[in-house]
Amino acid sequence: MGDGIPFAEFLAGVRPAIDRRIEGVATEDGTLDDDVVRLLLKGKRMRGGLLLCTHETLANGNGRWHQALDLACAVELAHASSLILDDMLDEDTFRRGVGTLHLTRGQKQAMLDTIGVLSLPYALAAPYGAEYVTMLASTQRSMASGVMAELASSQHLPAPALYDSVITRKTGHLFSLTAAWGCMAAGQNHSMTNAFARYGLRVGKAMQIADDIADLSLIVSGGKQSGFGSEIPLLRRICGDERCTELLQDIRQRHSEPSKLQRLWSAGKVKQALAAILDVEVMRSTESLRQLPEREVFARAAREIVGMVLREEAPRERVSENRV
Repeated sequence: MGDGIPFAEFLAGVRPAIDRRIEGVATEDGTLDDDVVRLLLKGKRMRGGLLLCTHETLANGNGRWHQALDLACAVELAHASSLILDDMLDEDTFRRGVGTLHLTRGQKQAMLDTIGVLSLPYALAAPYGAEYVTMLASTQRSMASGVMAELASSQHLPAPALYDSVITRKTGHLFSLTAAWGCMAAGQNHSMTNAFARYGLRVGKAMQIADDIADLSLIVSGGKQSGFGSEIPLLRRICGDERCTELLQDIRQRHSEPSKLQRLWSAGKVKQALAAILDVEVMRSTESLRQLPEREVFARAAREIVGMVLREEAPRERVSENRV
């Protein structure tokens, strides 16, 4: 990555290796159903790609590629296990172009599938030491607490604080782990690892903001009228509690005339506010890397990840395929 290769091009180059390793570990003992394995092989691999990008850029040929690849797959599988439950909670019907597991296999089986998938990242991380297992466990607890905060949508927290809390824990901390692990596999010291953990946190938050903006756009177009996620706390942050409640009622009871949210969106004020929030998070992503010669590589990666989410989510079908 140090030679100026765009992140998207780097990702395209490493994705086949990630997919092969995931397929190998997912089919190793034959306990996972073929439908589950097919779902695991459909990810965009942005998290794993960022881990390998971090490793490659910092290692200067002295890193541990196989370890980095295993950790990249562990991150992707941790993400995948959360998606099965996320789909149930959001009542989504499609994921990555196929029917969600809780609909195709039933909720009870999908819960068991989740446990099976959840074991895989630990199997990949454990050979490299207890520290990796501890970091992964801490991250997954944080992800669960973020989803719980999203479901509660506590009115006691100011809207900006609630939204930041949700996306920090739900998405930011897994990206934080991603960048930290890439740094560790490259043999970097504790101080550098902490700096990359902060970088990854900001990238993850920026990616989630971009995904929520795409979901709001889908809501405005009429492509999504249920199964709402963290895009609603974001809307609350922009419009306030009372206005957000009114807009949600309008979405659910939409008639042939343009909705209030459509009019608000068309006026540009909401889109401008959302773009400003996203720009700030992207800008902040490399604050902890100011002294790093390769800082621009990681700044570009953050911008490209956000751009990939916005471009790929924009033309989604009317059925919801939330989250990347």
